[in-house]
Amino acid sequence: MSSSDQTTQQENLSLGASAQEFLDYCKAEKERRLNSGEAFDEETFDQAMQMVINKLRVLADEGWS
Repeated sequence: MSSSDQTTQQENLSLGASAQEFLDYCKAEKERRLNSGEAFDEETFDQAMQMVINKLRVLADEGWS
């Protein structure tokens, strides 16, 4: 297992339930879009997903999970 995979797994463990559900949805949606054959800006998708995950993490830390 690479160090980036370990880091990702450790980060996922610290996610609240809402963030984990969103992350699971994003993974499935990204896979669907990649396999659709249509144009897909993977970098922008990843940036947007990370912005939401960061906000959900802050909200969870503040007790809004």
